[in-house]
Amino acid sequence: MPKVSVIVPVYNMEKYLNKCISTIASQTLKDIEIIAINDGSTDNSLKILDDLSRKYKEKLKIINQNNKGVGFSRNKGLEIARGEFIKFVDADDYLDLNILDRMYTLAKENNVELVRGNYKMIIGPIKISNKANFMNINENTIINIEQDENYLFNESPSIGNKLMSRKLIGDLKFKENSKWEDLSFVPIVIASSKKILHLNEDVYNYRVAVNTTIKDFIFKFPNVLDIIFCLDTMRSEMNKKGLDKKYQQQIEDIYILHTLYRIQNIVSWLNASKQEKEEIIDHLIALLDIKYPRWYCSEVTEEFEKKHKICQKYLNKIKTDLTRYY
Repeated sequence: MPKVSVIVPVYNMEKYLNKCISTIASQTLKDIEIIAINDGSTDNSLKILDDLSRKYKEKLKIINQNNKGVGFSRNKGLEIARGEFIKFVDADDYLDLNILDRMYTLAKENNVELVRGNYKMIIGPIKISNKANFMNINENTIINIEQDENYLFNESPSIGNKLMSRKLIGDLKFKENSKWEDLSFVPIVIASSKKILHLNEDVYNYRVAVNTTIKDFIFKFPNVLDIIFCLDTMRSEMNKKGLDKKYQQQIEDIYILHTLYRIQNIVSWLNASKQEKEEIIDHLIALLDIKYPRWYCSEVTEEFEKKHKICQKYLNKIKTDLTRYY
């Protein structure tokens, strides 16, 4: 059994793929396997993978499939993975050469099933450390999630900065055919943990695709309602695992916050009319109302309004109407 299985979904990443796979294959932790899922790439990604497989034939396994999305690709990787621990890496990102050894060794020494760290954001020539946690923890420490329940809300639901045991994941799957699929997976893994090793160190090099990121924030995209599907999946999985009552408040807070983030996106759209924005926001709010009818007076909403002034006029109008109703 490999110590770590690294799962890498690949779609049209010819520019970055060589560095991504090479930094994984060259890790100081030797007992690893790499599962690269070519998700119907139309560029030279598959050829690059084939070339790399000859160089790293003992470690690299390639799965070729029609385009089915990141969630499906990760789930396919989980079906095949044999490792004691699982690491997910996106094909445009890369790892420092000692990071799997460090995270795996610390997991074993501290008897934890989940190790998380910080991100190093790569924006062209600029590198910025990102703690990926609202609590701003400035040390390496063990988190007892059963005692520190708010860690579930405060820790980023992103997947790249985490090493998790296969046993901890169990039969959990990512939401497929959806944006924001991490939300359907990571909070459940965190809530299922007894102890988490919180590393205040950069463990993942994340390339910020500036053009794509800007487009996601200021231009309309058709799958904005995917956020509700992923959040509903999170709630459902928490319920299945008997975690919903213990983490009821944290689940509610995550649900509200990430719905508000999408409202922030919609407000910023440049290629949508005011009427179109309001119609989509009203639809999101209607869905949020079904789950948490008093979301508008939650602490999460109040804090969000303070930090995101651009949303205030929409939220104030909605809150006024809801206050009258309730």
